[in-house]
Amino acid sequence: MNAEALPLALVVEDEALIALAMEDQLLDAGFQVAWASTEAEAVLMARDDLAVAIVNLCLAGDLAGQRVIASLRRRVPYLPVVVVTGYSAAAPEADLRGLGGPTVRLHKPEHHSQLAAAVRDVIYQANGGPMPQPKERRWTPRHSSCSERAKAAEVTPISPPSSRLGQPLS
Repeated sequence: MNAEALPLALVVEDEALIALAMEDQLLDAGFQVAWASTEAEAVLMARDDLAVAIVNLCLAGDLAGQRVIASLRRRVPYLPVVVVTGYSAAAPEADLRGLGGPTVRLHKPEHHSQLAAAVRDVIYQANGGPMPQPKERRWTPRHSSCSERAKAAEVTPISPPSSRLGQPLS
C-alpha cells in the first residue's frame, strides 16, 4: 500500500518521546502520522483528509487541548479524536462537553498500551458505531499548573482515625 492511500493521523503532544512512541504505534497500525507540539502548529496542520487526531489536553503547561479539538472540528466536523490526559474524567480540566464527537479518552500513563484500540474505536464511532455513555462528573478544586491539577484529581485513601490511634502523625 502506498503512502497516499494510508489514513492520516495527527498527534498533538508536546513531549517528544511520547509523541514518537505514539507515532510508532500508529505507523504499525497503518497510518501516516503528522506531529504538532503546540496549539498553533496543530491548528496549521488541520486538513480535510485527517482520519483521526490524538490530542494531549495539557500542552506546555497550558490547557490548550480543548481549543485544539474545537479548531480541528471547525475544519473537519465529526473528526474522530482520542484525548490523552492525566486528569480523571471527572476533573473540570478534562471536560470535553461542547466539543462534539466522536471522542475516546485515554488516561496517562496507561494510554500507550491502549492507543491502537482507542483509535480503532473512535473511528468506528465516527462511522456509525455506538458512542460511549456520559458519566457523572464530580467537582475537583482548580490548581495553577497541569501537573498540580492532575495530582489533585487522584484520590489517596486515608485510614480511618480509629486505626491510627497512638501512632505519630505524618
